[in-house]
Amino acid sequence: MESIVSKVVGMVGALAIAYLIYRYNKNHKRTKFLYALAGLFLISGLCAPFMQTVDPNQEAKESSISEKSSLSEKRKIEESMSKSMSSLKSEKSASESKNKKIAKEVSKAAKSSESSSKKIPREYISALIKGQEYADRMYMSKKAIYDQLTSDYGEKFSPEAATYAINNIKANWNKNALQKAKDYQEEQNMSPDAIYDQLTSDSGEQFTPEEANYAVQHLDK
Repeated sequence: MESIVSKVVGMVGALAIAYLIYRYNKNHKRTKFLYALAGLFLISGLCAPFMQTVDPNQEAKESSISEKSSLSEKRKIEESMSKSMSSLKSEKSASESKNKKIAKEVSKAAKSSESSSKKIPREYISALIKGQEYADRMYMSKKAIYDQLTSDYGEKFSPEAATYAINNIKANWNKNALQKAKDYQEEQNMSPDAIYDQLTSDSGEQFTPEEANYAVQHLDK
C-alpha cells in the first residue's frame, strides 16, 4: 500500500513541477532549456506508476535468506571436513590396533613355545616373529617366506630357524594367495591364467597349485 501511495505522490509531484516550469517559461523567458526540463519532469511523472520500488521488508527478507544459505553451506563444508578427519583418524587407529594385535599374538605364541620347551633357541623365536610379519603384512607364501628368512640378501636366518618359523606361523595361505591375486588383477590388469602362473612361479610368489587355484577362482569376475 505504501508503495502505491508513494508512486502516486511522485507522479503528481513530477507533473505539477513540469506544468509550473512550462507555464513560467511560456509567460516569461521561452527558453528551450526550460521546455526540455519541463519535458523531463513530464516523462518522469508519466513513468512513475510503472517504476519498481524496492520494498525494504522484501530486501531485508532476501538478505536474511542469503545469509542463512551462506551459513548453511559453511556448516555443510565444516561437517564434511569433520567427517573426513574422523574417517582418517579411525583408519589410522584401526591400522595401529591391527599392528599391535599382530605383534601381541606373535609374542604370545613365541612365549608359549619358549615356555613349553626351554631348548628353543632365541634365533628361532626371532625367525617366527619375522615370518609372521611377512605373512600378515605382505601376504607372502610359505616358500617365499622361507626363502626370505634364509636369503643372504634377506634375513639370513639358519634353515632350522626358518623351518621352525614356517611350521609355527598362523596364516591362511589361501587368503594370502587371493590377496596377491587381487593386487595383480587391480594394479597390473593381468588375466586369470597369467595370475595363476605368477602365483605358482619359482621366481614369483611360490604358492602351491591348490592355493593359486583357490585365489583365481575367487577373483572378481
